[in-house]
Amino acid sequence: MVLTKINNKFFNYYIFICFIISIFFLYHKFQFPTDWTTSEWLINYQGGFTRRGLVGEILVQINTFFNFEIRNLVFIFEIILLFTYYFYIINFFKKIDFSPLLILIIFSPLGFLFPVTETEAIARKEVLLFCLYLLYLSSILERNQKLTYSILLFGLPIVNLVWDGNIFYILFFIYTFFVSRIKINKKEVIIFLISLIPYLISTIILITTKSNDQMLEEMCKAINEPCFGAMNFLDYSFKDQMNYGLSKFKIEYLIRYSFISIICFFPLLLIFYDQKDKSKIFLGYVICVIPTFIFLYISFDWGRYLHILYVFSVITLIFLLKIKKLELEETRLFIFINELKKKKNKLYFLYIYFFLYLFAWHPKIILTDDIGSLPYLRILDRIFDYLIV
Repeated sequence: MVLTKINNKFFNYYIFICFIISIFFLYHKFQFPTDWTTSEWLINYQGGFTRRGLVGEILVQINTFFNFEIRNLVFIFEIILLFTYYFYIINFFKKIDFSPLLILIIFSPLGFLFPVTETEAIARKEVLLFCLYLLYLSSILERNQKLTYSILLFGLPIVNLVWDGNIFYILFFIYTFFVSRIKINKKEVIIFLISLIPYLISTIILITTKSNDQMLEEMCKAINEPCFGAMNFLDYSFKDQMNYGLSKFKIEYLIRYSFISIICFFPLLLIFYDQKDKSKIFLGYVICVIPTFIFLYISFDWGRYLHILYVFSVITLIFLLKIKKLELEETRLFIFINELKKKKNKLYFLYIYFFLYLFAWHPKIILTDDIGSLPYLRILDRIFDYLIV
């Protein structure tokens, strides 16, 4: 228990430091007038209904009422969002026994460290979805059915209006709901399906919505800025996005990101596979993962989408451990690491592997970029550069 407390305390410090550095980097990134993250949050409905515009519209209305600088409102909102996200992470990971295997998974360069090393991933719209998912799983753990169904009924469609990318992660919500049930009755299934109707309606509306040049012009006029960044992609159809994504594709990128995926996701897949109820645990997880790879056809920031999937996977893993639907100690990887720990002559191999995996490399956000090196050193170097300037 003492070891658990120490490790939990260290994890809390780790997450807190990630939060502080994220805010520091966000502030410096925010200074660029064409920052992509800022452009995402500035999308609004002033030119008519469009995808991803709900938060931007709220900020426009606040700006109109209080006469604040809208970019400053965006920055304040991003800080609040990041604080909420990291607070939920710390709260959700309480009382977790950080075994060497969990340390390998949780502190992966593709996990919570990724936005700190790749600043273009800081405070993006998926963070709102992470918050909703953590709140949703917490409601299941606390057996708060009213909150669970409220999130399905209201939370999902609202977040859908902020970031339509959550379409590809809805299966995680369905999977964790049913896997947490000892027995599933018809009444629960009916209530669950009814709760998803507003989400499905919002999805259909978003899929059939496409902006035009006049709408974009009115939208940008409302914030007194020219359209930039994410705003310029609102008039892209799914086919347009797919053509754009494929135009950037090269076989070397596929090989590189396949390599990254195997290295990062192999421990998770092995844990899910090594369970007694493979049909429910492993196959359910694989089904959740499959739709997320559609992003590889419609985007060029592959590293970011692998990060989103990885965070969803880690949070789901912790949830399954909490509800005792998953046994970590019985997995082959856990047993293998424990056996290595007992053999002093082979223990240094384990240390070398952990060091190289956790500290020597990190994936980049854009598919055209090569694999990065020494992430913690790069973070420190960037901090010093900003402080000197």
